Amino acid sequence: MGDKLMNLMVTGCAGFIGSHAVEAFLRAGHTVVGVDKMTYAGKPENMKTFIDKILFYKADISDCAQMQKIISDHNIDWVVNFAAESHVDRSIDAADQFLHSNIGGVHSLLEACRKEGSRMFQISTDEVYGSTIDGSFIESDKLCPRNPYSATKAAAEHLVTSYYTTHGVEYKMVRMSNNFGPRQDKEKLIPKILKKLSDDQKIPIYGNGKNIRDWFYVEDCAKCILEVLDNGKPNEVYNLSLCNEKENLEVIRTILGLLDKNFDPNTEFVKDRLGHDFRYSIDASKLTSLNPLIKATNFKEALLKTIDYYEKEQ
Repeated sequence: MGDKLMNLMVTGCAGFIGSHAVEAFLRAGHTVVGVDKMTYAGKPENMKTFIDKILFYKADISDCAQMQKIISDHNIDWVVNFAAESHVDRSIDAADQFLHSNIGGVHSLLEACRKEGSRMFQISTDEVYGSTIDGSFIESDKLCPRNPYSATKAAAEHLVTSYYTTHGVEYKMVRMSNNFGPRQDKEKLIPKILKKLSDDQKIPIYGNGKNIRDWFYVEDCAKCILEVLDNGKPNEVYNLSLCNEKENLEVIRTILGLLDKNFDPNTEFVKDRLGHDFRYSIDASKLTSLNPLIKATNFKEALLKTIDYYEKEQ
């Protein structure tokens, strides 16, 4: 790990991935100032393990003046931006809020960083590359987003790099694969599966269920983000993945098996969603070159931890 302890402003700190990242940052000895608007994705209970260890502001990242004041007041080294609208289905139905948060909010943070001499750590997604049948994307590949959500994340990336080339605002950027684990919003696949089973309802399977995602346990992801924060090169992009590609059907069957439930009576195939990309796949060699000892939590073990969390939450 890097030997310099830093002052971090973590936006989206009450969200799914952001809250796990705050825990990792604090374990590493960094000082955290948390910012969250506390919409549907930001939950007070997500911060219960660390709320007494950070300074917290309920605020909107689009408020540039307030962001600048927080950065100035706390001598922030890095703004780590998890704050985003992230539900693909919602972006298809109504993209306005995605434009506001994922582009306008990032612009606000960049302006605050520019004025205060802070640096930007932007959290992005593997979805900016688009879908692929064969091979895996590397960081230098062309971006080809295929839904409104990923388009806003790609636009945010271009803003971040443009503020470096134009204004000298230093950055690091990560493109993460498909996170899962405790605290995830119930609209996502694994929490939705567990909720349907709890309510004795059928699990809906989009299309033929063969869409492939790279499943990334959130605690592993947080450790990888910390690795890039501490040891990654400035003004570079890193793919974050620990290589765990699985079809949605396989994920569903695995969860049903762990719960000793059969497939047929608990599932139903439904019409595929609009713009449903077939496969996301990224090459994370650049990440593992920073630390070859980074290892993924066993998938079934991670699922059991996730199941246990949601069973206790009900």
